[in-house]
Amino acid sequence: MHSILAAAPITVEGGKIIGSVGAGGIATALTVALIAGIREPKKGGGPDGAGGGKKGRIRKKLTSDQAQWIGVTAGTLYMVAGSIWTVGKNLSDAFATVFTGGGFGTAGMGSVALLLAAIMYFREMTPGKSAFTGIIAAGVWAQAGGIWGLPEALILTGAGAVGIL
Repeated sequence: MHSILAAAPITVEGGKIIGSVGAGGIATALTVALIAGIREPKKGGGPDGAGGGKKGRIRKKLTSDQAQWIGVTAGTLYMVAGSIWTVGKNLSDAFATVFTGGGFGTAGMGSVALLLAAIMYFREMTPGKSAFTGIIAAGVWAQAGGIWGLPEALILTGAGAVGIL
């Protein structure tokens, strides 16, 4: 007599593809990815043996565009996570206030969002500056509303679809 064994089905519990992460967890992971991807390794272990260690290497270095969009994603998740991550929103608010405080005439959040989009599109920045600009842009775009809210909506919808939020 022959018996057929069936394997247990592979399922994703509760639709969470990468397990239980949460906005704070993914914000932390993206922050670590930004820091690791934009920082140059410390120099060590010179030819004369000074320094006492191996020279570090970056396995994958982020491009300016990658750092910028990871920054936007991280900044969006900072706002969702709250807690210590409110610093991202505070940076965005401080940046926007420079332009909406009356010193540049009548300027709203939409104009600040347009300013950031222009900088991000037309200027080639270092990955570190791009990441910082992306984090600031996430908060400004979310507050500006309209078409500027599209990146936030896409990020949050995508995060919800894979079970992060």
